[in-house]
Amino acid sequence: MKTMAGPKYDGKYLHKLLREKLGDARLSQTLTNVVIPTFDIKQLQPKIFSTYELKINPWKDALLSDICIGTSAAPTYLPAHYFKTEDSNGVAKEFHLIDGAVAANDPALVAVSEMTKEIVRRAPKYFPIKPTDYSKFVVISLGTGSAKSEGKYHANLAAKRGVLGSLTSGHSTPLVDIFMQASSDMVDFHIAGFFQALH
Repeated sequence: MKTMAGPKYDGKYLHKLLREKLGDARLSQTLTNVVIPTFDIKQLQPKIFSTYELKINPWKDALLSDICIGTSAAPTYLPAHYFKTEDSNGVAKEFHLIDGAVAANDPALVAVSEMTKEIVRRAPKYFPIKPTDYSKFVVISLGTGSAKSEGKYHANLAAKRGVLGSLTSGHSTPLVDIFMQASSDMVDFHIAGFFQALH
């Protein structure tokens, strides 16, 4: 009987590197506004760490190293990352994070939404812009490119694969690949649609 292995890499070197490079820096100390998507596996919900939201949710002012380790914890490759923060009253908040790509493989839509929410909150420097005035937005999406995936999976093989085969097949993870690619493509679809509709 085939058993599923845990993460392929324990992440120790990555953790050490991030903690060494980022030190004690917190989300509130970034040089510019940032939006970092993660996914909390305990709550089964996306958790977005955004400098825009710190005034509303100060308990999200976590160590950047913890946020980065969490958003890098790709399922089946790296272990989930656990840490706590405290609000000004000493109330602890727990995070059980994995890669933000589970919820937002292409975070462009998350960034646009955070900017829109900031405009709605009437931040003084954005006051003349309306929340749907996308002609004033510039979205630059940088990534690592796309792997050539034509012909990667076929219906007849997928039908024979079963549950375990959908989770792991050779050196790939079909179900994860499918969700990640679908997530990215849907972001492109939605952004293209409303940027065209709103000029």
